[in-house]
Amino acid sequence: MNSKERILAAATGKIPDVLPVAPYMANHCTVLVGETLKNAYTSGKRLADAQIKAWEIYGQDVVVAQSDNYYMAEAFGCRIIHHDREAPTLEKPVIKEMKDVAKLKKPDPLKDGRMQVYLEAIKRMYEKLGNEVAIRGCGTGPFVMAGHLMGNEALLLEMGNIFYGLSPYENAMLDLLEIACETLIDFVRYQIVAGATIVQCADSTASMDMISPQMYEKYILPCEQKFFMEIDPLCKKYGAVKLLHICGDNTKAFHLYPETGADIVAVDHKADLAVAKRVMGERVCLIGNLDPSGHLLLGSAQKVETAVRSCIEKAASGGRYILGSGCEVPVNTPPENIKTMIRLAREYIYENRSVE
Repeated sequence: MNSKERILAAATGKIPDVLPVAPYMANHCTVLVGETLKNAYTSGKRLADAQIKAWEIYGQDVVVAQSDNYYMAEAFGCRIIHHDREAPTLEKPVIKEMKDVAKLKKPDPLKDGRMQVYLEAIKRMYEKLGNEVAIRGCGTGPFVMAGHLMGNEALLLEMGNIFYGLSPYENAMLDLLEIACETLIDFVRYQIVAGATIVQCADSTASMDMISPQMYEKYILPCEQKFFMEIDPLCKKYGAVKLLHICGDNTKAFHLYPETGADIVAVDHKADLAVAKRVMGERVCLIGNLDPSGHLLLGSAQKVETAVRSCIEKAASGGRYILGSGCEVPVNTPPENIKTMIRLAREYIYENRSVE
């Protein structure tokens, strides 16, 4: 199998030849080959070139079209500060009070913000790597986008007040999540056509470290279900798969994640991968969950090997597992640690494969 075939096998419940491996390391790869983050998140060509050069060094199964968090927020009018050697930061949201939600207009991914940068990067990666390597696109989830538009602290306070009946703005919150979801749907549809193999809803603020499972089930789950349902026909047409990425220890919501419609669910390092496998492993493919800082950035190659073997023991059996990092790999991670991770995955050979 090549890398793309390996990833698709795992994502669709088939047994690949060896363990797929996909550390989430777009920014690390950019810096590794001498490119700046600002150049990458403002130029599709530079981003694609950096990811391809890094893939030639590592040979992992997935290249990632991602370099920052605010490519969609800018399209709504958020004021963003750009930096030469760091990811951009949010200076000013656009929602000061909930009545401002009614003023929002859905942006066009082809014209507004920097979404087109990532569409160009995906297209260029596909032209170069074709059907050999899986390409992971990007996508700000509805709850994360709501936080970008009104500020995370304001979002969480308002959500709590709404949930407990202390705010009259439930309909405005639902409208905010709706326009964020619709924008993500539009953006991801273009990504699929451009060549993305994995498309995602990255809804990290919807973490159980931030909100309760009840809040998630009532307000966020329906948005994520809509997103995955709406893009599913195009995914089937183009052979793409769908990924849900939510940071933190989300053990209390594991039983809900397969209901989103995602094919792949990311498991952060804060959660127990064995529990995730037990709760979700028969319904979705898991990806994770090496500690990006404790293992990959700060650990020795031996520590990485121990952590990788633990992940394999907990989740590899029976397939439906991709070895990955719990979240974004820090830019200064030692390349030897990444190479150790990839080498061990290549050494794990499945027997009695259902796909040749």
